[in-house]
Amino acid sequence: MSNIQAKGNIERKSGSTQVKGKSDMLFYVVAVVVVAASLIFMPKVLGFAGVSFLAAGSGLNKLLTFIVAAVLGWVSLLSSQSYKDFLALAKGARTEWRKTVKPDRDMVTKTTMMVLVLVALFALLILLLDWIFGSILLNLLV
Repeated sequence: MSNIQAKGNIERKSGSTQVKGKSDMLFYVVAVVVVAASLIFMPKVLGFAGVSFLAAGSGLNKLLTFIVAAVLGWVSLLSSQSYKDFLALAKGARTEWRKTVKPDRDMVTKTTMMVLVLVALFALLILLLDWIFGSILLNLLV
């Protein structure tokens, strides 16, 4: 393949990426609008539906409103490219999670002791610096 053909392929690829990015932005805007609208109108819909104990501003009303808003936002993002990327990321994370090895009791004990020693050393350092600067300020103010 010549350099000219390779440049054409790169330009076509970058052009399609930009189009995907613009369409993803549209999905993001739609998702934000849907979530905002559901957060605004869901309590009113509950009140009109006769669910007055929920529409009075109780915690259950707020929880139900946020759940509906999250579900509607998620549904509006289903067809975006980023959603597919997110699924691939989640599958990869699941695969990596299965590869992890749990430490034995000896390793946990050693690392815990190291952390406790470092915390004690830093606490002593801060105590020493506080005492030094406190003494300097006390001598300057008196």
